[in-house]
Amino acid sequence: MGWREIDGVPLWAGAYYGDELAQLILLTKEENNLQARNYLARLIVETFMSAKANFNQSAVLALVPIPSSALANRKRGYRHSYLLARRAAALIERTTAYRVEVREALRVNRKVADQSNLNRAQRVRNISGAYSVESRHISRISGSIPEPSFLIDDLVTSGTSIREGLRALGEQGITPSGVLAAGVSPRVFS
Repeated sequence: MGWREIDGVPLWAGAYYGDELAQLILLTKEENNLQARNYLARLIVETFMSAKANFNQSAVLALVPIPSSALANRKRGYRHSYLLARRAAALIERTTAYRVEVREALRVNRKVADQSNLNRAQRVRNISGAYSVESRHISRISGSIPEPSFLIDDLVTSGTSIREGLRALGEQGITPSGVLAAGVSPRVFS
């Protein structure tokens, strides 16, 4: 799929959201299924290959996963977003000359509800102000010559999590080169 923009930042997605993609995301997110994670990571790599022509070439790039809450990570026993970003990073390194660093620069700083059953307005209220930036990651993402960095998400449904990530990073003077997602809902752009 080509790219669109969310708040002025390009978004590339590998597929439109549907039943098959929903099942793959659930298998990855809730069951830690490696085959499903590999498929989602390959979709993200495809989006990166489309995106890379639009930014200055660099030997290093950063992937910043959209975080899950600490409670969700504890319940699962793993950090889904981080594992997906690590898998995508490994595949990008294997197929390109880039060195890829995954930076868990964003964190959820307060309780948020599961967004899967919320409408757009509820999602905005739920996630607004919920992310902050881990200070130990800032100097390596920003600097006098920023390296390419991308927000990574499995699915962009309404764009609220991406917008919140962009807000939190923007408060630190960081603007990612783009957003890479395995899937996107067509409603994001309606």
